[in-house]
Amino acid sequence: MANYHFTEKSEHDLEEMIDYTLQQWGTLQAQAYLEELDIRGQLLADNPGLGIERNSIHEGLLSFPYESHILYYVKQAHDIIILRVLHQSMDPIKHF
Repeated sequence: MANYHFTEKSEHDLEEMIDYTLQQWGTLQAQAYLEELDIRGQLLADNPGLGIERNSIHEGLLSFPYESHILYYVKQAHDIIILRVLHQSMDPIKHF
């Protein structure tokens, strides 16, 4: 089974996302969001080609939507590295 890993920047993205979710919708919603994110991360690790190529932003970059966010990741030999988790309204070019 392949794995997925977060970078420091993507962990920071997650912290901000969870803080906002906690404030707006509470603990249960934040936990549910993280659990579904975990499922998406594993899905992409097992099937890295599911994403859309975003080479114009960063060489080898792929993206995959999740709710109102987009996961940006790169393939490794047997894993994926999630570089950013950005809200869909954010311009990814400004964050790479």
